[in-house]
Amino acid sequence: MVVIEAHSEVDVPLRTAYDQWTQFESFPRFMSAVRAVHHVSPTVTRWRVGIGPLHRDFHTEILEQHPDESLRWRSLDVRPKHEGEVVFSEISEGRTRVLVRIRLGSGGSGPIRGILERALRRELGAFKGFIQGLGESGAAWRGAIHEGRVRQPGEPAPRSPTWPHG
Repeated sequence: MVVIEAHSEVDVPLRTAYDQWTQFESFPRFMSAVRAVHHVSPTVTRWRVGIGPLHRDFHTEILEQHPDESLRWRSLDVRPKHEGEVVFSEISEGRTRVLVRIRLGSGGSGPIRGILERALRRELGAFKGFIQGLGESGAAWRGAIHEGRVRQPGEPAPRSPTWPHG
């Protein structure tokens, strides 16, 4: 498995960065390779990505989503399979670090890795320019997802499993 990672520091509050990132439908406004994103359900999105006349459609499932902290997903029907996460950290008031880590299954090595690393850095830079230009996020969904199950704002977090001692 190959892991690629990139981060960007954006000059907006943590909540603004998180809220805008989770507005997936807006990705085509700043990500050059993303043509369209649609929610199929609260935990499944359909993506169309491509460059020029070439494109690919696939679905992802959101496995974990914690407001103002992180989001973790996996691809469902595309090769190479991938999993990813984005983590948001407050650097200082009004400044946020956005870290994206993607794990690629077979088929994600060699020249593809370098291409994807450069694309990830470029797209994070585009997100930075977009959100800083806006200065605020659009509408926000503040629910959480744990193990693929949606939790609405205010719903208590699931209990941690009790591990046997020994």
